[in-house]
Amino acid sequence: MSSPFFWKLLHKRYVASPVADEAIYQRKLRETQARLQPSWDILEIGCGSGNTALNHAPFVNSVTACDFCDPMMDHGRARAASEGITNVTFKEARLEDIAMDRDYDAVLMLSLIHLIPDWKNAIAKAAALTKQGGIFVSSTATLGNAAGPMKWIAPIFRFLPIVPTLAVFSRSDLLEEIIANGFTLEESWTNGDNDEISFVIARKTG
Repeated sequence: MSSPFFWKLLHKRYVASPVADEAIYQRKLRETQARLQPSWDILEIGCGSGNTALNHAPFVNSVTACDFCDPMMDHGRARAASEGITNVTFKEARLEDIAMDRDYDAVLMLSLIHLIPDWKNAIAKAAALTKQGGIFVSSTATLGNAAGPMKWIAPIFRFLPIVPTLAVFSRSDLLEEIIANGFTLEESWTNGDNDEISFVIARKTG
């Protein structure tokens, strides 16, 4: 996975950056929130600034928001305090640090899977953390669908210790792996003309 140093170095710029496509982001929120229930406890892995966790908070019982860059989550903590949001807990943790002693009604991994070299194991862990009948939500770059040189340049990043590691897999690879881990697809689409970003909502049925 990416070096924490990289994100700690750039966290202020990341938090201050506007959403790349606000309409697409709002669609992802709506489609996720349409499935959330007031009694649910959800887990977001790689929550970044915490904005998405906070946006979902009014629709559920609790949100556990994890990221390995603690300074990034300071934005979320400040926003929660200013808006009186009390059901979101921010925790500094890598994917491998998250305990398997409980499961959740929804597990979110947004803008994350493509940053994990062992991306198949990441999906398997998400499946193990998701309750039967719960949902898994992912938005990730599928660089196997990328045009131009990025598809071939991305693997080189793993030899550069500071910059994020990029895993290369296609959209079909992603969907097949999600299904193989006991999920049934409910939403699966790409960001408009950008076939390199795939959004998925899948129900744990197997």
